[in-house]
Formats: sequence, structure tokens, C-alpha cells
Amino acid sequence: EAFPLGLPVGLDLTGESRPCRCQVHSNDEPDLFCNCTDYKSVEDSILCECGHKASMHRSAASQSSFANLVQQAAWASEGLVEVTEEETLQSLQEMLNYTHKATDNWTRDRGCSIHGVNGTGCSLACAFKNQVAVPKGYTLRKVYRNQNRSLWARYCIARSFIAKECARPPAAERREVAPETELLDSGGLAPLDEACNEWRLFHGTKHEAARDICSVNFRPTLAGSGATWKAAGDERGAPLYGLGVYFAEKSTKADEYAAPFLDAEWGLEVNAMLVVRCVGGRTNAVTTNDIEPESLRRTIFDGPNHSVLGDRVSSLRKPYREVVIYDRDQCFPELLLIYERYY
Repeated sequence: EAFPLGLPVGLDLTGESRPCRCQVHSNDEPDLFCNCTDYKSVEDSILCECGHKASMHRSAASQSSFANLVQQAAWASEGLVEVTEEETLQSLQEMLNYTHKATDNWTRDRGCSIHGVNGTGCSLACAFKNQVAVPKGYTLRKVYRNQNRSLWARYCIARSFIAKECARPPAAERREVAPETELLDSGGLAPLDEACNEWRLFHGTKHEAARDICSVNFRPTLAGSGATWKAAGDERGAPLYGLGVYFAEKSTKADEYAAPFLDAEWGLEVNAMLVVRCVGGRTNAVTTNDIEPESLRRTIFDGPNHSVLGDRVSSLRKPYREVVIYDRDQCFPELLLIYERYY
């Protein structure tokens, strides 16, 4: 059963106010919410008088109206539904195979074989010397499709507004991100919109957290609280590109943040990973270590960009690239994968 992507998107009802949805999160300061109640464009610009772009302004009426349309979609039920179509399952297994990185694949977030992840007394040098083994691959055991109409409606509206901004001259540059996930296009799921840099990416986490995300979406304020490397004594790490939702191109990278749990049906220790549709829009590619999170934030909320592509591969020769999204409506947790590691 494919996702109902044929519905009209981007409903923007004439006369309805479009309050700003901008939320700025910080580890050190209280969360900031824009108090703009309606979009008022600055001449020859996509920005509102409040300083935030048009795609950050979405009316409650449009979200409600689109949600009503989604109720008529092809989904027969709501929530997580197990996928049984062999074509989709085979395509997803191939995607895990192709996105596995076989060499140069360890980072400090994988952990130390002596102290674990962020273990007491473990330094970066210790972790590097005693690297936790990286799996040789992954075997898919179960897949669930997230049939959450409310999240899907919000995602489609955000995507439509961003697509309009990407079409403004000069058109947004097409960024090839996670090309292996395009295998899914032949597996019963609709293709992605390349014009607004829509991608399928991975997010590894605990099984309970993955199910929670499928219900209420991501919470950017939790960035750095998982397996991210932390300084001694700190409960939260400092996310490299600021507080946002971090996604991986490679299943191997996302697997670093997955936590094993026992699957009673299989009697096996398995892990959870999400496949997430993301709208990258006009992405800001960062290729150096000269990173200022506040400056990145301004280009997203007050400037032309919609996401950050943390490219630590091309110049820094690090193992992975990652994508950071700061507005959770630009993400839709599409599939929940339950898989087994093998070594």
C-alpha cells in the first residue's frame, strides 16, 4: 500500500492568517518563539517583516484542511502498520546493503570496547585505540509503515511552501544526497521531489524512541542527549551544527545511535532505525571545521536556507556526511526498520 502522495499539497487559504512557526532552541537559553501573527512580505524578498521566511509561516486553516483531505487517503488504518509486500521488503534490504560502509566506518560515537559510549575515564584517544567493532552488515527482520495522517499533512504543507521558495530564481541547486535510497522508488513508495531536494535518510535511536517519533515527530531539543560524544560529567553533548534533527546518508552511521533490544517473536537481539523523508530545500553545505551554530541558525530562520548538509567527507576526509533539519515539519518518519546486526 503506497503512500497517498497524489493529493494536492500546499493549501494556503486566502484571507487566513499565517502565523510564524519559528522556534529557536538552545542548551543555554530558554526556547524562543516568534510572536508574528501573520506573514507580511518584505518587497522583493521571501522574508516576512518579522525576519523569517515565507515557509516558516503556515496557517492553522491550511493544516486543518489538508488533514481532512488526508483522511480520505488510501491508508485503511492509522498508526504503525507492518509491511508485508515482498517488493518493498526486498528493496529495503538492498538499501541497507548499499548504504553500509565497509571501510573507514568508525567514529567516536560508536564507542570504546572497554568503556562503552561516553564511559567514565574514556578519552578520545582511548576510544580510538579500542574501537567497538562495526557490524559487517544488517539483516532486516520487520518493517512498519507510519500511517500518521496528522504528521503527513504538516509535512506536505511545509514541503509545498519550500518548493515554492526553491523555484524562485535562481532555482535551488540540486544536491545528491543518499542516492542509494532511491532504490525505494521501485518498492511501492512514491518517488521523491528532486526540485526541492527531498531525500530519504536514516535516523538510529532506541526502539521506544523510534515509535514515539512516529507518533509525535522529532524533538530538536533532544539533540545531543543520546549517543553523541559528551565531555566528562556532561549529560548532553554539543551538537556540531546546533540543535536540530540529525540524519545520516549511511545506515552504518545511523546504526551508531541504535540501542539493542530483545524481539520476543524472533528471540533475537535487534535494533531500530527510521527511514525519514526530509525536505532539504536550499541546503547550506558546510565542508570545513569552521562551524558557528548561531550563524547557521540565522541562514535557516532568517536567510535563504532550509537545512544544513554537514559534508565532512570532501575536504576533511571524515567517514560520513549528515543532514540537519531545524523545523520538524520538514521531516516525516516514513518507515520503522527492525534489523539484526551481523559481524
